[in-house]
Order: sequence, then C-alpha cells, then structure tokens
Amino acid sequence: MDLREKTCCFIGHSECYRLSPEQVQGAIEDLIKRGVTAFLCGGMGQFDWICARQTYRQKEKYPDIRCDLVIPYLTFRIQEPKYFDSILYPEGFETYHFKSAIGARNRYLVDHSAYALCYVTHSWGGAAQTFARTQRQRLTIVNLGTEA
Repeated sequence: MDLREKTCCFIGHSECYRLSPEQVQGAIEDLIKRGVTAFLCGGMGQFDWICARQTYRQKEKYPDIRCDLVIPYLTFRIQEPKYFDSILYPEGFETYHFKSAIGARNRYLVDHSAYALCYVTHSWGGAAQTFARTQRQRLTIVNLGTEA
C-alpha cells in the first residue's frame, strides 16, 4: 500500500474560534480508526498546533502513529519540536522565494496525503486555497470549520 493512502494533512486558518481541542482529538481518533497512521503538519497557525498537540496525545493509545512537520524554508522557527517525529524539508524547496515557499509547502502537504483534516470557514487566504486543492485532488476531507 502506498504511504500516501495512510497519510492525513492538517489545513486551517491561523485563528480558530469556537474549535475545541476535544473536537480535534475526536477527528484524529476517527481518522486513525480509518487506517491513517501518518500526519503532516505545516506548523503555522493555531489549527496546526492544536492538531500537532492532539496527535501527540493520541500516541499514548496509538503508539504507531506519527506526525511530521514539513517546513517551507530552513530558517523556519519550530516552536515546539517535541510534538513531531521528524522535520521534513522537501527536495527543491531551496529554490523558492521566502513567501512562495509557504504555498509550495501547502501543495506538498496535499500532494502527499489521501486525507485532510481541516478548519476552513471562509473562501479567501492560504488555507482556503489549500482546501480547494484538497477538493481538486479528491482527498477525503474532514472540515471542522463547517461544524463551528
């Protein structure tokens, strides 16, 4: 089986109002029960950090899952590295300008996943653009933003 088939990326706005860690924890556990074993995180914004922390907490019950941080550039500041099993800097990213590297990282997250756990509530900005890509790529999407 392709590793992508067992991988979920996190996509969400910088700020997540009305979203509880328990909602995220429940969604992550549901994804694990569907066979997801790997999670890809961009490490930017409130949603990414809630997801990283909740995935880390799930490791007590599901020790075989992993959460990897995908960084857009080498000077990316990693606030809490303990939540990640590895830090990935995709090949070729050194050619991107600082600002365009974030979009490239977001495309990488989607292109290497079969599932997307999202918190997208509006149609503008980077999270919305990335969410649209998950739809075009036909990922299985769980959008907690529609439940808020």
